[in-house]
Amino acid sequence: MATGTVNNKSQQKTARVPLEVLKDMEEVKEEHETDAQFMVTAMRGEIKRRQRKKSKVDSAD
Repeated sequence: MATGTVNNKSQQKTARVPLEVLKDMEEVKEEHETDAQFMVTAMRGEIKRRQRKKSKVDSAD
């Protein structure tokens, strides 16, 4: 059983999300997908997008 906000695999984060974004998320989530699964997938995609963007900018210098 996890205690506290950090364990050996993850850390809890708290964020306020606009109601419109939550509504949109609920509309596109897969049938058995949790909010956490959706958010982690979205975060990983955004991280990769920004890394590619940074790599492109760095290679242009």
